[in-house]
Amino acid sequence: MSGKIENMNYEKAIERLEEIVNLLENGDQPLDDSIKLFEEGTSLAQRCNNLLENAQQKIVTLTAKENEV
Repeated sequence: MSGKIENMNYEKAIERLEEIVNLLENGDQPLDDSIKLFEEGTSLAQRCNNLLENAQQKIVTLTAKENEV
């Protein structure tokens, strides 16, 4: 699953994360499934965080270059 997560864009990762949250909030999942969903959710949250950090760094870099001109 982690290889699949590493290739997700931000929007897909957020969408899947929302699905996981809904599944866990319903409380209908067996414990083992809940743990797997939680692990996937944690990986997705990290992916989203990394993508946001990369986007922020690009904005900072572009802004710095624009200010140099």
